[in-house]
Amino acid sequence: MKGERIMIETKLYNSLISIMPNLDLNTMGIKKVIMCKNQPLSFQMAYKITDNSRRDISFFMKITSDLEISNYYVGYLPLIHTDYANLQPVVPIGMYPDILLPKKCNPKIVPKSAWSDIQYFEKDEKVKLTAYNDCCQSVWFTINENSKNLKGGIYKIKIELYSNQNVFMGSNELTVEVIDEKLPAQKLKYTNWFHHDCLVDKYKVQLFSEEYFKIMVNYLEKAVKNGMNMVLLPAFTPPLDTPVGEERMTVQLVKVKVDNGKYQFDFRLMKKYIDICKSVGIKYFEHSHFFTQWGARFAPKIVAEVDGKEKRIFGWDTKATGKKYVSFLRQYITELKKFLKEEKLEKKMLFHISDEPDESCIKEYSAARKIVVDLLDGYDIGDALSDVKFYDEGYCSTPIAATPFIHDFIGKCDNLWAYYIGWWTMGGTSNRLIQMPRERNRMLGIQLYYYNIKGFLQWAFNYYYGYMSQYFSNPVITPCGAFPGAGTSYMVYPSDDGDAYQSVRLKTFSEGLIDMRALVLLEKLAGRDICNKIIHKHFGEPRFNCSPDNPQDYTDFINELYQCIKNYSKKQ
Repeated sequence: MKGERIMIETKLYNSLISIMPNLDLNTMGIKKVIMCKNQPLSFQMAYKITDNSRRDISFFMKITSDLEISNYYVGYLPLIHTDYANLQPVVPIGMYPDILLPKKCNPKIVPKSAWSDIQYFEKDEKVKLTAYNDCCQSVWFTINENSKNLKGGIYKIKIELYSNQNVFMGSNELTVEVIDEKLPAQKLKYTNWFHHDCLVDKYKVQLFSEEYFKIMVNYLEKAVKNGMNMVLLPAFTPPLDTPVGEERMTVQLVKVKVDNGKYQFDFRLMKKYIDICKSVGIKYFEHSHFFTQWGARFAPKIVAEVDGKEKRIFGWDTKATGKKYVSFLRQYITELKKFLKEEKLEKKMLFHISDEPDESCIKEYSAARKIVVDLLDGYDIGDALSDVKFYDEGYCSTPIAATPFIHDFIGKCDNLWAYYIGWWTMGGTSNRLIQMPRERNRMLGIQLYYYNIKGFLQWAFNYYYGYMSQYFSNPVITPCGAFPGAGTSYMVYPSDDGDAYQSVRLKTFSEGLIDMRALVLLEKLAGRDICNKIIHKHFGEPRFNCSPDNPQDYTDFINELYQCIKNYSKKQ
């Protein structure tokens, strides 16, 4: 076996290609990519033994480049259900690539004597790469993942594969052109709801302890790295995905004390939370909902110190318009505004009334809104909804419209947001399900730009519970276990050491946000008409149910977009 020459076939692809185990490596790959100075850019390397010389062989990589490169082994997840009523075409059940398991870039390679040969291994590496003869696998690379400012020019990336006997087994090269232009800062406000009780249940730590905050930072860093700049502020336990009459774990930042019908509010823990979020790059905050989900009929769960003991003072047994809760809310908001002014957050807050109200509860929603709207004059108040009546009749000034229904709002509202409804994908609407074509996921960035959407919300960054928060469901083991749409409730996977594993879907979505920023850059250089002309050429009118037919169609758009940026940059 010593000195045996095994060749692993490799091919480089852009990030839009889903490298399934049965991928044919004869498909066209890439040799060159183009990017701006301050953007991340991802690509993949597929690998497989194709000469039938071995069934399997482990290997390590040597990466040579002047660029900073992160690399990940792409883990495969079992999807046992893919046939959704609204998703066309239906894709087969099977193993799908999504979880990104981090690898060190050029870890220390050390020799270790074993049997009669010298074996080499990567020191302190948690992921071993093994090529097989009966399935294709992949490694994910991200150039400039931390969005540093690169120098413009041409760069080379060389990837070499070596066996555990340090025998060369294959290589590939990529040329990277960095345009001498910076993407503008992201203007879109973007939030995925952060679920703290899920992390407590996963890691068995005390909520808001120092150990907990370290875990929270690990998760938030992954969110910010991929474009998220707003986070849910659980002033009181968010009334989300909770069965009527039942409770989720108390997650409450504001300490409340009741004294003779008056309420005292302690914002110190909220300040600590906000400061931690700011330290990792969060710029905006959304206050937890003042009333229960799907109707605004009741108060959220709120605990307080009463006669020296902590007890629940509001909840499912409290009507939304009850006198005690109205008095509490008005006292609370008055004091909260003082705190927000001290923290200079008045222009960086979004307030919610109730999540996903529909026409059946429009009266209750209106009554609940009236309780607080005068106190929040000048603040953004918005909710996820589908019925345009809530905007037309003045009940919601910042509608967060479900993408399948957003065209009912477009043209009417200057402060329009968009959001994904769980696994709804009717009519070609995009979403972030594991099996959804990546170009359909990424397309949202173009749509957000084209229609001048101000914000985007998705209900779950790390929701690991089953339906209505009934049990913990590890998405690594059962990605289809909690909801019909695999991946609808989480963008990252929980590791066992308090970190979060990014997903291919999260990276793909963030590239859509980068596309949006690239369009803003081109608009600055050449005007909006040029941007729209390119969009129309490749997609027609990019309605929210518009989806590219294949990855190459989207790749053609990206190539023309960056070539235009390059050409117009030279004219400046």
